[in-house]
Amino acid sequence: MTSTIKNALPAILEVIPQDWRGTTYKNHALLGRAAFAKRLAELAASGRTITTEAVEEIGTSEDYFRVASNFTTTLEAVLAEEANVPIDQVFTFGSNVMPVVAACLTTKGLGSAPVRLYCGDAPPPFADSDLVLMQNLGVNLEQLSEAAPSTRSNANVVLELADTFRRGSTDAVDGVVSPHCLLITNPATIKPEDVLVIRKRLATPVTNPMAEAWLQQLAGVTVTANQSAFTPEGLADFNAHLQTLSGTAVDAQANPVTFTAGLPALSSMWLSMISRGGADVVMASTAYGGSSQLTDVIEQHSTLFRKTKYHVQGDNGMVDAIRIQLTALSAHPEKLFPTTVLFSELPTNPDMKVPDLQELAAVITEYKEKTGKKLVFLADTTFAPGSQVLKKFSDLLPDLPVLAFISLSKSVSRGLTTGGTIVANATAEAKSILKDIERVSAIIDTNAKKDQLVFLSDNHRGVEQRCKDAYDVHVEVGTHLVGEVHKATGVTMPLCTVTPKDAAVGFTSSTFSFNLPSPKNASAADLASLAQRFVDLLCEDSKNFKPCVSFGQDNGVIYCTVPATSTQGAIKEEDKAKQAVGGVQLTRLSFPPTVTMDAVKDRVTAAIAAIYA
Repeated sequence: MTSTIKNALPAILEVIPQDWRGTTYKNHALLGRAAFAKRLAELAASGRTITTEAVEEIGTSEDYFRVASNFTTTLEAVLAEEANVPIDQVFTFGSNVMPVVAACLTTKGLGSAPVRLYCGDAPPPFADSDLVLMQNLGVNLEQLSEAAPSTRSNANVVLELADTFRRGSTDAVDGVVSPHCLLITNPATIKPEDVLVIRKRLATPVTNPMAEAWLQQLAGVTVTANQSAFTPEGLADFNAHLQTLSGTAVDAQANPVTFTAGLPALSSMWLSMISRGGADVVMASTAYGGSSQLTDVIEQHSTLFRKTKYHVQGDNGMVDAIRIQLTALSAHPEKLFPTTVLFSELPTNPDMKVPDLQELAAVITEYKEKTGKKLVFLADTTFAPGSQVLKKFSDLLPDLPVLAFISLSKSVSRGLTTGGTIVANATAEAKSILKDIERVSAIIDTNAKKDQLVFLSDNHRGVEQRCKDAYDVHVEVGTHLVGEVHKATGVTMPLCTVTPKDAAVGFTSSTFSFNLPSPKNASAADLASLAQRFVDLLCEDSKNFKPCVSFGQDNGVIYCTVPATSTQGAIKEEDKAKQAVGGVQLTRLSFPPTVTMDAVKDRVTAAIAAIYA
């Protein structure tokens, strides 16, 4: 098959749009990988001069790097052309072994026959002792040091290990695993849509710098991408800063573990808890959709892992919601796994609630006394990485193992790369869990890549001030928004935001959410679309607003989204419905440290006027 896109690569790589870089992209009119690849191929075959504008006109494959980026989709499109398969059958991974894990997890339901990985003369990717990790997920993987069979004689799924990207050597092969890539040759057995879920929840594609360097190599041009390196001193400073941000003493013997993204960090946490005998995870029903779906995926594949939910929507108090769920669990301690993990976003997303930690400590103590089980508190501090949560808990419950989970894709990296980390407090139990997390992450190769550590080492300093400045912008714009809504409707619209008291002790979130008041005589359909219409009106000013799911950016642009249809896409409809007020869903705005304030206020005023005209 003629490699149409590959032939055009030198020209494409010369005119890459700036919007292709970074981690988060406009979340309207998304094409998906297949439609993006089709448009890219059409441009390559058109004979047109390839310019930045022409490449920009192709559009956007997905809205967030962890799902796909234009760089990674372009790479996968070229590889798909070379293999003469649809792009849906090609997936790159930041990890070298997650292609095997993804294929195994997605074929687990085919029966009890093991997945067979034929390695030929190459060393198998997993040590025998590491296969316990796969067994904990219900996967039976056999690694054979022989060539793939020429014919299929049983029900086994057949994977082939290759040292370079290529098709399978025989028709019996269902998928080929090469460095950082999975080529599906039998999509009836290895379902692409299921692999995509595993990749975007437990792993990531190759990073954009990795993809660009790979594309340069395929194009036969000088490789200039992904050439920077971090220094040991810079990495040590980064690790120490993560510990002080989180509120624990610097300890190089218990360094934070850093990952390609936040969800792979959470995945290693859950797999570690399974390896320690199993866990009951208690989390908010409206937690970030990625965290929720990842937890569901792990529960689906393991008999040693269970998820339950507490509900913080609307006027529900966070401590009361947690107490209700922990009380229900404590009624039957004999049914519980050895460890309960209370997983809470601080502040919550998108409600921006912060619990009274002294009250929460009392609830935790009561639960431990009633059940006799270990309890580990996992705090997602992504919205407020400098909130010193570990210290706050150590002051109240010095013996409680607490870990801080931070998506580094946001304010810590200034939105320039993805990443995730887990930081342990000073308790022996937390440090032991962290060692297990480090071990698991090494097995599945989901630790941060070189280019990510460069971005993180170069940008983590100053995050405390950036968060404070973004919170100040958030307050000023929020005050203006509430005032404009009151002028238009006579209603004092509440904001879902952290209180000044919480902000004063480090919970300086850059984000707030709100339910716009229902316009008079609006139909049910109008109410259902009102939040998105407001986002669209704001984003008519594309210089100062962007339809985007992320936050923590440092680019002068306000990110706008409707969580129910974006970040909470994997959340159950009945849980999202509890967030609506008068039929209107939440809108979320996320602020950078600086904005053009007069222009921002003018746009807010105009958007509110249009909504209530």
